[in-house]
Amino acid sequence: MGGLPILVTIILFMVVLINIDIDIKYFGLLLLFLSYATIGFLDDLIKIRNRHNEGLTGRQKLIWQIVFAAFFAGILVLRGHSGDVTGLLKMMHFDLPWLYFPFVCFIIVGGANAVNLTDGLDGLATSTLSIAFTAFAIIAYNFQMADPGIIAATAAGSTLAFLWFNIYPAEVFMGDVGSMGLGALLCGIAVLIHAELLLALIGGVFVLEALSVIIQVSAFKFFKRRVFKMTPLHHHFELLGIPEPLVVLMFASAGIVLAAAGVWVSLGI
Repeated sequence: MGGLPILVTIILFMVVLINIDIDIKYFGLLLLFLSYATIGFLDDLIKIRNRHNEGLTGRQKLIWQIVFAAFFAGILVLRGHSGDVTGLLKMMHFDLPWLYFPFVCFIIVGGANAVNLTDGLDGLATSTLSIAFTAFAIIAYNFQMADPGIIAATAAGSTLAFLWFNIYPAEVFMGDVGSMGLGALLCGIAVLIHAELLLALIGGVFVLEALSVIIQVSAFKFFKRRVFKMTPLHHHFELLGIPEPLVVLMFASAGIVLAAAGVWVSLGI
């Protein structure tokens, strides 16, 4: 549960610096952040109490994740947020509320779980999250959206500070309370600033981690074969004999490149 100090820091900054009581969208983001962190907290607590790596069941987590994502998406749709969609998403008619609503739910649930899957090596999720949050802070300020930029910058600073204690060999572990909450927050910020498609690029490391699991499970189910030695993807590189710190450095470097690419693309939007 090492992610708790990160959560407390971000929440304090949000309450003090953001007009949550004026704009309900930011109140919804705060609730999304807290709700996903609570799911992770309960999962961690059950694991600690039972002294076993099994916490909440996959179905239990998924149901509550969908419920809270739907609540956040509902707030945005009611506030007319879908009407501000531009570019490719508008061409694909995602400005329509009935399409935008499930799209946001998919982004939140998928993104939070992808970050959770990435949290498997010392400093891996923490470093890649700090990079992604930094990118979205820059993009938010470029879009002249100060409040999301402040939240993203706070999250970037908090995760970077936590990295000091989480880098190999880790003294403190983030746990699901951190990875779930921060994953949902990252996706929520991307949705608020209408950088939904950029999230797939900036969070490319998380996407690859999730895809590796999907590919592995599908290949084994239909062909009884494994594509990777082990998933998520970072474990595959470990089993190839690459030291854990070097795997983390590889993924963090990829995260920096993808984040820079995302910021560069955003300048042309």
